[in-house]
Amino acid sequence: MKKFIVVAAAFACLSLIPFAASAKSNSSKLNKERLEVGRALLEVTSANLPEVIPFYADDIVYFDPIVQIDGYDEMEEFLYRLFGATSDLITEVEDEIAIDDMYMATWTMTGTFVTDPSVPGVPYEAKGMSVIKFRPKTTDVYYQRDYYTEGDIMATIPPLAPVIGGFRFIYGCLVDPIPAPELGCPPAGP
Repeated sequence: MKKFIVVAAAFACLSLIPFAASAKSNSSKLNKERLEVGRALLEVTSANLPEVIPFYADDIVYFDPIVQIDGYDEMEEFLYRLFGATSDLITEVEDEIAIDDMYMATWTMTGTFVTDPSVPGVPYEAKGMSVIKFRPKTTDVYYQRDYYTEGDIMATIPPLAPVIGGFRFIYGCLVDPIPAPELGCPPAGP
C-alpha cells in the first residue's frame, strides 16, 4: 500500500508539470523570431520604416499616453507623421522577452522634435516600456502599447520645463515618505 501511494504521488506530480511550466520558452524558434520583430518595431527608424510596417496586422490597435490607433492605415500614417516631426528618432531596446504570444521590452528613446524646419528642434529623451501581442503561431502584431511619461519629453522644452518641474516638485513633496525640507518641501504631516 505504501508503495502504491508513493507511485501515485509521483505520477500526480509528474502529470502536473506541464501545467506548471506551460509558458513557451523564450528560446523557441517562433519566440526568437518574435524577439526580432518586436525589437524591429521598437527600434524602427525613418530609413527602415517601409520594411517594418508590414509586421502590423490590418486590425492593429496601438496606444501610448497621447495617441490611440485603430487599424493598419492609421498606424502607417502615425509612424510617417512621427518620423516627419522627429526624423532622428532613435529607440534603443534595453531588456526584452518574448513568451506566450507576447513581447515586452524596456527602452530609451531620443530625438529632436521639430515643429518648424526654420527653427532648431528641441532634443528629448524618454525611458519607457512596450507590450506587443502576436496572433497565435505567427509574427503578426495586432496590439501594441507604449508606456512612457510625456513629462520626460516636455521637461526638455523650455516653456514647459518649469511647469513639469513644478508639478514633479509638488508631487514629490506630497508623496515622498521622507520629504526634503532642504529643497523647500514642508515637513511631513502626521
